[in-house]
Amino acid sequence: MKENFFVSKMTTLFNNTLESLPTLHIAFCFDDNYAMPAGIAMSSVIVNNPDKNLVFHLFGNHVSNEKILKFNELKKTNVSIIYYEISDDFSINPDTLVLHVSASTCLRFVVPQILNKVTSRVLYLDCDVLCTDNLNELINTDLNNKYAAVVPDVDKTQEKQSTACNITYGEYFNAGMIYINTDMWVENNLTDKAFTMINSGKVYKFADQDVLNILMKGKTVFLPRRFNNITALTVGGKEDDLVEQRSVIIHYVTGNKPWYRLYLTPLYQQYLLLSPWANDKLLLANENAPSTTRRYAKMLAKEHKYFSAFKYYLLYLKHKAFKKH
Repeated sequence: MKENFFVSKMTTLFNNTLESLPTLHIAFCFDDNYAMPAGIAMSSVIVNNPDKNLVFHLFGNHVSNEKILKFNELKKTNVSIIYYEISDDFSINPDTLVLHVSASTCLRFVVPQILNKVTSRVLYLDCDVLCTDNLNELINTDLNNKYAAVVPDVDKTQEKQSTACNITYGEYFNAGMIYINTDMWVENNLTDKAFTMINSGKVYKFADQDVLNILMKGKTVFLPRRFNNITALTVGGKEDDLVEQRSVIIHYVTGNKPWYRLYLTPLYQQYLLLSPWANDKLLLANENAPSTTRRYAKMLAKEHKYFSAFKYYLLYLKHKAFKKH
């Protein structure tokens, strides 16, 4: 496979390293909608890891120039950012992109192949995460003869997907945090194999996550929950307050994301305010997932705030109509 087949342009935004510090390579993949959350996640990594050089590799799919330039505000003496613009040749079989999975999430198939030229280890993170502690313990994991270090998914997902993917119960992992051995990945040609599987016509419920689980079966190191603390927010909830104190990465799954005003939590706001996006106006809710607004209307009704509930229910209907068109 041509390694740069999917990358049309590579741009170094800035390159700052301190000779005295070790270096960690971190990758994010996103489209225009996820540029800001990616930036907040990066900012949280920077805040909690001043003891190492951080090289961020950003793989962007149709991201506006304005949003890319905003990443320049993350400049620090120990931070470098390289942006990889994804070419129009990049496409994924739409039949397998069920749930709220976007094509951009499959960009992680390309990451280890391209970055193997510069590093034998890379930490891949989803954009809907916060890093709330130092990453040293995670990146000191021994990956000898292993594809990656991962964290098992929650029980509910295990129950369905371990059977669907023919994986031992408890060994189906969540792909929101993967610490990858790029040498072993390239030696075993996983990029080609992953794209062949995802585009084969077979529908994988969790798309790229299912594919990665099948390909890496039996060759991963399993880490404790605190390295990918899967958290589902509810309207008016603050579930991230309940995660264990020693959590290193909090991962906000489901469509209820904390960068929408209806789901913003004090913890996420704390990191938002520390980032260059502190003054950005947050959207009320995800207009492509109308049910988030409906749930908020329901909660207000339970609290007997009927006028507000009615207002948000009308907004839900508007989002629903907009989504259909």
